[in-house]
Amino acid sequence: MAKKLHKIKQSASDRFLQVFFYLFIGMFAVICLYPLLLAVGTSFSDEVSVTIYGYRVIPKQFSLEAYQMILGSLGKNMLNAYCVTIAVTVTGTLLSVLVSAAFSYVLTVREFQPRSAFNMFLYIPMIFSAGLLPWYIMCTKYYHLTDSFLALILPSCLNAFNVFLLRNFFKSIPEELAEAAKIDGASYLCIFRVIYFPLAKVGLVTVGLFYALSYWNDYYLALMFINKQNLYPLQYYLYNMLANVQFIANQANASLGYNINIPLETTKMATICVTIGPIILLYPFAQKYITKGVIVGAVKG
Repeated sequence: MAKKLHKIKQSASDRFLQVFFYLFIGMFAVICLYPLLLAVGTSFSDEVSVTIYGYRVIPKQFSLEAYQMILGSLGKNMLNAYCVTIAVTVTGTLLSVLVSAAFSYVLTVREFQPRSAFNMFLYIPMIFSAGLLPWYIMCTKYYHLTDSFLALILPSCLNAFNVFLLRNFFKSIPEELAEAAKIDGASYLCIFRVIYFPLAKVGLVTVGLFYALSYWNDYYLALMFINKQNLYPLQYYLYNMLANVQFIANQANASLGYNINIPLETTKMATICVTIGPIILLYPFAQKYITKGVIVGAVKG
């Protein structure tokens, strides 16, 4: 039987479609990758050549001036910002996944009577918001998160969409497993820890990646709550640095009456490269879970 299967040949139309789809996907990948290559090429360019020739994948005039500005005299502060961002991303992702998974599991337990109310409690903030001012007062006056490491984590600790995504994953797990565990005397916490948590690995990795990207790219919480420079995350630190570079360039040009060559555009591109470098390494490890996780979580339930 195996030999007969190996002898089956594809038709000419099937081979043509296969080649066509591979070429189409390859072209689409190149189109998606082009902006990143453009940012990398521009970051290694000279500011004058960028002004004259525009952004290029292959630098017209190679220069490390932008990276020297970012990593040179500011290297110590940059390293501190990296450490803060990594700590926030790791701690926040683990805490958010744990809280979201626990909340999602509660919403799938039939014996939990208020689960409909909890569903509505989670669903309403996805549509309506109390506004910025009540949120800020709550975080500063009642939670005392000003200039605190937790200010970079707690306000983004729970995302309603991710909770619903995990809830659908947990619903896809056969209830007979939980019933059998209950007969054996397992508690709800034990069922969640031993059965649901391991079997929902695809959903947990997918949601974890969503949270990690959110924490890594966030600068808004630091803008709202952080005044101490040693607590600046990477995104907010680079945001301040670019704003200062722009301000210095404008003031110098206005006061002297002629243009000074400050690597502004190349610094912006170098900032992009420095920022996305570490987080992009997560994708090769989580790629196999992302598509399956989103599709299963969106369809089940």
